Amino acid sequence: MKRISLILLLLLAVAALVAGCTTPQSPAPVATPVPAAETSPVPAAPLVPAGLADDWTLTTMGIQNGTAVINPTYGITLTFNSDGSLTGYDGCNNYFGSFTLTGITTPKGEGMTVSNLGSTKMFCAPLANQEQQYLYILSNTAAYDAGTTELTLTADTMDVLVYQRTDTLSTPP
Repeated sequence: MKRISLILLLLLAVAALVAGCTTPQSPAPVATPVPAAETSPVPAAPLVPAGLADDWTLTTMGIQNGTAVINPTYGITLTFNSDGSLTGYDGCNNYFGSFTLTGITTPKGEGMTVSNLGSTKMFCAPLANQEQQYLYILSNTAAYDAGTTELTLTADTMDVLVYQRTDTLSTPP
């Protein structure tokens, strides 16, 4: 038994000696960051094409597939903002929403959708019907056609909203 203990003790000593003789590993080299070459940021393309970027005043609403013409009784405005939002006044309430240009050319102009429409909640009895029709057509916009002084939005129902650049109006509607 003493012999086995001595052999085990000897093996243990050899193992400790071998383990202590290993060379320590050197740490992995640390990569030094190389400064990137300075580049000037590329300006993002504006979300609002030049033909839309302005304040617009509604001059005509064409309902019933665009055949019945309504001239608004109060000034209705629309502004397309560079962040993809739109704002305006519908004769009674301020409204807001967002628009997306689809990139598709349609027979009625360039593709556009209007979404997330909301408004303040004042009730103006004489204007309620006009306001409701206007916001309905605007929310269903499928295309726009922008000229120098006139903008036409056509809904997927074929109802239309015709605007004039506010700064070109001779008399308010």
